[in-house]
Amino acid sequence: GEVWVDRWWWHQRLALGLANDKDIINNNHDDNYNYKKDVRQLRQQGTCLDNLQPGRSSHPDHGRGAMASRFLPKGSIVAPVPVLPVPRDELRYLRKKEWKEVEKWRKKKRKEMELKTITNLDDQTKAESREQGVGKKVETIEEDDGDNTEAALPPGMKWRQQLLLNYCFGHVNSSVLLFPYGLFVNFINHAPSEVVRNLGDEKYDAPVANVGLRWSDRWVERDTVSGKDPRTMSPEELFSRPNPAGLVLEYVALRDIRPNEEILFDYGSQWANAWNEHVRHHPASSSDDNGNGYGSPPLNDYTPAYIMEEVATNLRTAEEQLTYPYPDNVFTACFYRYSDGNDDHYDDDKKFNAQSINTNSKTKTRAIPWKMSRGLFDMTNLRPCKVIDREPIQTGGKKMAYTAIIQNRPGLSPEEQIPKGVKHIVSGIPREAFRFVDRPYTSDVHLEGAFRQNIGLESLGVFPTAWLDLKSEE
Repeated sequence: GEVWVDRWWWHQRLALGLANDKDIINNNHDDNYNYKKDVRQLRQQGTCLDNLQPGRSSHPDHGRGAMASRFLPKGSIVAPVPVLPVPRDELRYLRKKEWKEVEKWRKKKRKEMELKTITNLDDQTKAESREQGVGKKVETIEEDDGDNTEAALPPGMKWRQQLLLNYCFGHVNSSVLLFPYGLFVNFINHAPSEVVRNLGDEKYDAPVANVGLRWSDRWVERDTVSGKDPRTMSPEELFSRPNPAGLVLEYVALRDIRPNEEILFDYGSQWANAWNEHVRHHPASSSDDNGNGYGSPPLNDYTPAYIMEEVATNLRTAEEQLTYPYPDNVFTACFYRYSDGNDDHYDDDKKFNAQSINTNSKTKTRAIPWKMSRGLFDMTNLRPCKVIDREPIQTGGKKMAYTAIIQNRPGLSPEEQIPKGVKHIVSGIPREAFRFVDRPYTSDVHLEGAFRQNIGLESLGVFPTAWLDLKSEE
């Protein structure tokens, strides 16, 4: 999914040209502060935040994109890009099953190293080592989960990368990643700065990048403690700052950009090479090709929720799913508010649960009727459910009404939570009130072998040299 960061206060200050205004900072969000500024002052000091708007990308595989909301002349600021520094290692992870394999492998390596050390000692030293505990004196494989080198993993295993990596700026020789949280800047898709217009015998025209990236000297703020420019700090100093804000880049128009034209940025050669390599091997089988047990279910077992939504006009009951199950990566949910309707839901639930529920029987199950209410189809009212019965709305008709067991989900308010141990049954639910939902970390962006690569800034010359703490792979 998407990551949202609440930076409303920063954007308001930026739009009003107040990002460095000490009065407003000291007033600590004072509602009585005079926000009104002279238009000329705003034009000189402010930055326009609504140059971008979301839309459908011109590239069929890109989905959404960022579009120009107005004419943007060459050299103008398209959008400010505040960024948060993120340690690269924090985006690496392993699954529980993999961690067990790692712990087992590291334990074996430690024993081997201890045995090797004891074998090389003379008799007197061996005796002393037994008394003192040789394991305390031998340097072994790093046990800490923070050891992110490939050498710390069993052969054939690699660190997984979180989806957030795809949205971060970075440099191949740096442990620092920069996560951008400006308005719609994460919608900006890739296009090369130059296009090779001859691909074999085929000639074609392809879009090229129309924006570049640079530091915004106007909005970059010095560290409040040390007074240093964050771009001159080491990665360790950068990550230890009490306030990570103050780093701002900006997209700049490389040519005149027309209204509604898609904004495109060159993600760099490292990204392009990684993408081309991914395409050549995609779709890679996520089954266990190497026999190491690290794979996810095969791709053939995967069907995205939006496809299920299109093809499943009638929903299967829980009993039918025993024979014809849905893909493991999806579950059914419905729009329902527990607080709607009867005030004595809890008493009704206890009465219903006292009866035996048998989906094989033709006897109708007593249940609370589903009710339509204002705002019901808001996504906050979508909650997991299990279909236990269906029947035509009209005799002989094809349109069905469903009976389902409604379940809780994380994040519900207390008044919306079904009491623990209660089986809450609702009848008469129309098909339109149901949705197929991808289980967490099972959508296509989380499949085995899904693309992971940060946006590269190697060729732009904007990445601070103080942050280049990793050795080149070349």
